[in-house]
Amino acid sequence: MDMSLDFSEIYISLVSNIIGIDLKQIKRVLDKEKLRKSGQVEISDSIDVVSKKLEESKDIIDNALLEMEKQKKLFVQMKKDAEISQQVSEMNKQQVEALNVLLENTLNKQEKKSFPKTFLWNLFFCILSAILGFVLGKYL
Repeated sequence: MDMSLDFSEIYISLVSNIIGIDLKQIKRVLDKEKLRKSGQVEISDSIDVVSKKLEESKDIIDNALLEMEKQKKLFVQMKKDAEISQQVSEMNKQQVEALNVLLENTLNKQEKKSFPKTFLWNLFFCILSAILGFVLGKYL
């Protein structure tokens, strides 16, 4: 291999001397250009791959955020429903208590109002029955 390498270098040197241009320098420049282009292509490909992976990651994160937002809305709705249910149950207790108090007060008022009336009616019928008893006993 060293022979072929030496032969190619000798051949390039001879052609360079005949033409008057340094072919080794041209070859080095072309090799450097190839390396730079191939490196750029590899870097460009790598950047494209990374960009695609980042885009996929962004999509996954966006989907996760949307799902979290849906879960948050559902949680907020369930929390509101629970608060409403609790308020209704508390209101029912309060309403029952209020109704009981109202009924007790109404009954107490009716008892207070009806006691004199009831007493007077009872007294009236007692006197009437005594009179009727006396009349019936005397004439029958």
